[in-house]
Amino acid sequence: MDQVKIYFPDGHLEERVWNALIEAGYRLEKTERGYLIGVDHPDIIFKQVRPQIMPFYVMRGKGDGGFTGEDIFENSKFKFSDMETKVAALARLKFRPTKLVVAVSEEMYPDVHSIEDFISIVGDKEVMFASEFPELAKQYARDKGLNAIVYDPIGKTEAALISPNPEADIILEVTESGTTLRENGARIIDVLNREVQSIFIASRESLKNERKRRVMENLVTDVKEVLESQNFVSLVFNVPEEEDVQRIKDYLTKMGFDPTISTLSKGGVAMHIILDRSQVKFLKPTLRKLGAKRLATSPIITFGD
Repeated sequence: MDQVKIYFPDGHLEERVWNALIEAGYRLEKTERGYLIGVDHPDIIFKQVRPQIMPFYVMRGKGDGGFTGEDIFENSKFKFSDMETKVAALARLKFRPTKLVVAVSEEMYPDVHSIEDFISIVGDKEVMFASEFPELAKQYARDKGLNAIVYDPIGKTEAALISPNPEADIILEVTESGTTLRENGARIIDVLNREVQSIFIASRESLKNERKRRVMENLVTDVKEVLESQNFVSLVFNVPEEEDVQRIKDYLTKMGFDPTISTLSKGGVAMHIILDRSQVKFLKPTLRKLGAKRLATSPIITFGD
């Protein structure tokens, strides 16, 4: 029986995908060959490649799926006309999101604070535009009317802005907080997308195979459950007075919760709900007022721990 070949990312996504799979109960190990990642799942083979090449490989039928970025997939759709007909984005995965931004060198363009400032200074002059997403950069240049030579710097894009004699006038890059750009003397002058997420892509042909589709869907679901649970906590509390039980139950049900209720040996009940940690501080005062006692929270422990 053929294994489902999944491309495993290197770079900033590697640790996040690795940790999520470990927490979901998968045992992973790097093999001696380096590019194959051992996994205790008989139907899966992981091969590590750069996220930038995954859409192309999956489109060409070299692999069944992989973990990459929305920005990379969008760039690939511009580059290859049949990408969307052959590759599907199966799920968005809420690892730490990034932003897709345009930046220039503060030293070279000290008066530029927006793309409009940049356009007014360069006019029709030819500018060097560096990006690991050249198709997106070309589209952006066309939309803004820039006379741009777009190229892929093959590596650290922000380095192309560093003096002396920087290789680029402007860059299109992904960033989490902008810290690396600032440390290298770059200023963000435009934001194309404020929340670029990671995605799992899959071959549309592979998805027609029920077994392969099921393996990939289960893998994605395992990762999503881990990511979603990271913001959840258990809230447990006692309701010692019988007359308070029904109104607390009614209140929680109205708020969209479905509490687990256990009988206490000395009368009353214990209730348990799972909720986003950001809700706890607002919910506790109301529950206390309704008769809840001994409220406590604890992190959600996934089955992979």
